[in-house]
Amino acid sequence: MSEEKRLHPVSAVINFVKALKEALIPLVVLVFLNQGDRDSLLDYLPFVGMGVFMIIILFVGILKWWRFTYRVEEGELRIEYGLFVKKKRYIPFERIQSLNYSEGILHRPLKLVKIKVETAGSSNSLESEAELTAITKEEANELNSFIAKAKKKLKESGAVDENGLPIEEPAEEEKEAEGKVLYKMSVKDLVIMATTSGGAGVVISGILIFLSQFSEFIPFETVADEFLEVVQSGVLFVAVMIFLVLFFAWVIAVAMTFIRYASFTVRLVEKDLIITRGLLEKKQTTIPLNRIQGIRFNQNLLREPFKYASVTIESAGGSALEKDSNTIRLLPMIRSAEAPKILEEILPEYEWSTDFTGAPKRSIFRYMFWNLFFISFVIAPVSYFFYPLGLLSLLLYPIMAGLSWLQYKNAGYRLSEDQLTMQYRVFDKQIVYLKKKRIQSLELKETWFQRKGRVATLSATIKSYLAGSENTVKHLDVKDVEKVMEWYQPEGSRAAKQSEPLQEE
Repeated sequence: MSEEKRLHPVSAVINFVKALKEALIPLVVLVFLNQGDRDSLLDYLPFVGMGVFMIIILFVGILKWWRFTYRVEEGELRIEYGLFVKKKRYIPFERIQSLNYSEGILHRPLKLVKIKVETAGSSNSLESEAELTAITKEEANELNSFIAKAKKKLKESGAVDENGLPIEEPAEEEKEAEGKVLYKMSVKDLVIMATTSGGAGVVISGILIFLSQFSEFIPFETVADEFLEVVQSGVLFVAVMIFLVLFFAWVIAVAMTFIRYASFTVRLVEKDLIITRGLLEKKQTTIPLNRIQGIRFNQNLLREPFKYASVTIESAGGSALEKDSNTIRLLPMIRSAEAPKILEEILPEYEWSTDFTGAPKRSIFRYMFWNLFFISFVIAPVSYFFYPLGLLSLLLYPIMAGLSWLQYKNAGYRLSEDQLTMQYRVFDKQIVYLKKKRIQSLELKETWFQRKGRVATLSATIKSYLAGSENTVKHLDVKDVEKVMEWYQPEGSRAAKQSEPLQEE
């Protein structure tokens, strides 16, 4: 594959659409500012300027496509690009962790794919290592196969990557059918996920925010007066209208979930996980098992009573601007009892027990006091400035007290020989499984008030994003936190510490 290749010409259209999307808000504002009567040709100049601008960005998109070339040469993926200044990027095969595929609306009819090159060092950058916007599936498979064969030779020769890990062979797309299907999301799971994710509330909030941008054109006072008349005409009618609004928002939330997670499938192919999903845009993500830093179970307040959870992977790979490439939903919606069976096939070295050492009873006061104390700074001004309706904010006290009780009940940890499992809650219940070798830092935090109560906060950080992902359990017994800190110490320093009293004797 040493010959120089260009992307498919549809890349020029994709570049045009992307630039047009970024300029959409200024163009819409320009249209609204130029509404009204037009008495002369000068009044049409803004629209002429918009037309010229669109022609320019289309020309720029074509030029970008023409200037972008790629080839495989001397053990490297070589890319040359640049609008006015020619730039070159050479990516050695040993740095390439995976090639992630996606198919957008413009890709699928033409049997094209977009390839994103994930490398060992791309987690420390502010952009993806490289991206091939549109190439045929045949070219993608050829590129993947060529890189896989080259990496296999490096692996056989005993080569390692820049982190000192053995170079793994990326999964080729033709291997996908050979991989074992571990999980496939059903229609029922998609509906439950959309219903319990709060998507309907997001839709309603989005509509309200959108309408607020046109407050000058919408007669809100007239609408409010008519609404009051409707309320007076019958409570049943109002209830039906509210139900229809919520139902409409729920349907939109379900549709959005289907578009994003339709055909969600997890396959295990040798030492890689391959996740495919999407209705309009089909995405394929490859996750090398040796890049997994931790496993997280998440249960929100709606899913917890029904014993449903989502499972995510904290990965060391991916771009900082692409959150999905660091925190990846492995099992978006599954019963909590069924998840460990799947995870045991992926990560058999992990322990999935939930037998936790909890927070002491004296911690209940601390959870209650601080939460109720901080919520008072919201309740007090709302009650004063919006009296008497503002007094309804007092209902936040029992709600916050209930949440504080749940935070206390869900605080805990579990230690094994080489694994720390942490459980905690802010609003959602979190269970995080961490291998000792993957923990970047472990910290004991103790305020003056905690010291008085003989409790402390335990924090563990693993590699994810630029700053890492921190997990915190508050108000544990200080002896328990010290026990975890001692467990984390290197074996040599721990043995030396244990021998110190013997030397004194």
